[in-house]
Amino acid sequence: MKHQKKSVSVLLVLLFTASFLLNTGFSYRFSSFGTESLSMSATAPSNFPFNDADGHWAEAAIAEMYAKEIISGYEDSTFRPNKPVTFLEAVITLCKLLKYEPTEVDITYNSYLNDYFNIPDWAVGYISVALKHEIVLYSELQKISQQQPLIRQDAAVLAVRALGLAKQAKKKKDTSLPFIDVSQIDEHTKPYIALVCERKVMNGLPDGSFQPASPISRAEMVVLLSRIAQQIPYINSGELAGLITTVNGQDGLVIIEKPDSSIEEFSLPEKFLIYLDDEPSELNRLSAGNHLRVISSKTTGLTVLLAQQVVPDTGAIVEFEPINVYSLPAPVREWVETNKATENYVAGIYDNNLYFLTTRGEKMTGGYTVEITKVSGTVDETGINYRVWVERSDPAKDAFVKQVITYPVAIVRTNFSGQNINSIFFVDEFNQVLAEIPPPANIN
Repeated sequence: MKHQKKSVSVLLVLLFTASFLLNTGFSYRFSSFGTESLSMSATAPSNFPFNDADGHWAEAAIAEMYAKEIISGYEDSTFRPNKPVTFLEAVITLCKLLKYEPTEVDITYNSYLNDYFNIPDWAVGYISVALKHEIVLYSELQKISQQQPLIRQDAAVLAVRALGLAKQAKKKKDTSLPFIDVSQIDEHTKPYIALVCERKVMNGLPDGSFQPASPISRAEMVVLLSRIAQQIPYINSGELAGLITTVNGQDGLVIIEKPDSSIEEFSLPEKFLIYLDDEPSELNRLSAGNHLRVISSKTTGLTVLLAQQVVPDTGAIVEFEPINVYSLPAPVREWVETNKATENYVAGIYDNNLYFLTTRGEKMTGGYTVEITKVSGTVDETGINYRVWVERSDPAKDAFVKQVITYPVAIVRTNFSGQNINSIFFVDEFNQVLAEIPPPANIN
C-alpha cells in the first residue's frame, strides 16, 4: 500500500464560485444531497440540515463541519450562509475545530470577560481558552465585545494562529504582497496574509485585489475551517479514511484500504450525504481508487462521505536521498536548526545540491512524524516545477507517548545543476497542496 500511495495523487478540483480563496473564494468540499433510503441514488435533499443552503456553493463544507459538530444553524432550520460571521463566532468555531473545549475553571475564573468586555455568558469559556492558546489576544477583545464582523485581513491572522504558525508569520514581515490594494492592508496583518497565501488557505481575487476590509460570510468561514482542518492531521484523526477498493451499490457497502494497509468495510447508514470531488454524488459513481473520508455525527446521526478521484502523478520521478540531520554539512544543519522550532516547508541550495525540508515544529510528546516520500518534476521552456510529497501523522488520542519535547523533521537532497526553478509545491499523499514556496535561496 505504501508503494501504491506513492504512485498516485489526487486531482483536487477547486471550486471558484465565491470570492475568498484561490482566485475567487473559499474552495473546499462543497454541495450536498441526501438519500431517500438505502437505495444508492443518494440524492434526497432532506438529509441536508439547512433549507437555505441546499445547492449553495459551500454546501459540502457546511455539511462537513455540521457532521463534525463544529457549526449549527438557526432554530428555523436555516444556516444563513451569506450572513457575515462575527469575530466572536469565528473564534468559537476555531476553538471547537481545534478541540479546545473550556473547563469549569475557564468559565468560573474568567467572569471579568462578561463584566468588562460584554462577552456573553455562553461564550466566556471559549474566549478564555482562545486567550490561553493565543488564538485571540486581549487587545482584540474590543472587536468581540462590539460584535464586529470578521474581515478578511483578520481572518488571515486567526487562521495563522489556529495553524500554530504565528512565530512563522514573523519571518514573513519583509514579504511583498502582490495585491493591487496592498496599501489598504494593515501593516501588522501583512505577514499573516503572506503565510496563508503560501499555505493556500487564502488568496486574492481575480482582479488582483485582496479586499482586506471585506466581511467574511458564514459560508466562507466554514470553508476556512475545512481548509485549516486539512492542514492539521489530528483534527481528522478518528475518521475512517483510505482508498476505496470495492463499491457494492446494491448492498450499500464500501470496502476501504486504510493507510496502514488494513481493510475495513463500511455500510451506509440511514442518513448520509455523498460528495465526489466537491460535488453532490451517488454511491454508484464512486469507484475503486477514489480516496474517501467518512465523517459521522453521533448527535445528529448524519454521516458525510467525502470522496476524491485519485490520478497518477504526471511529473517525472526525481531521485533524492533522505539525510540524517547530524550528517549534514554544518551550514545546512544550522539551516535546519533555524527552521525546526516551527512548522515549515522550505528548500535551499548548497554545494550543488537542492535540499527539501519539512518540519512539524516543537511538540511536547513523541508520536508525531513527518516523511518526504516522493519528489517529482515537470520541465517546460522556462524551468522546472517540483512537487514534494509529504506524509504526516499524529499520535492517537489514547496512544501511550513519551512526555518529551521533540522536533519532527524530514530532509532530503537531490542534485542541482543550476536550472531555473519555477515553483515548488509541498503536497500530501493525495496531491493536496500543503504549501507553495518561493524559489530556493542559497544556504550560507
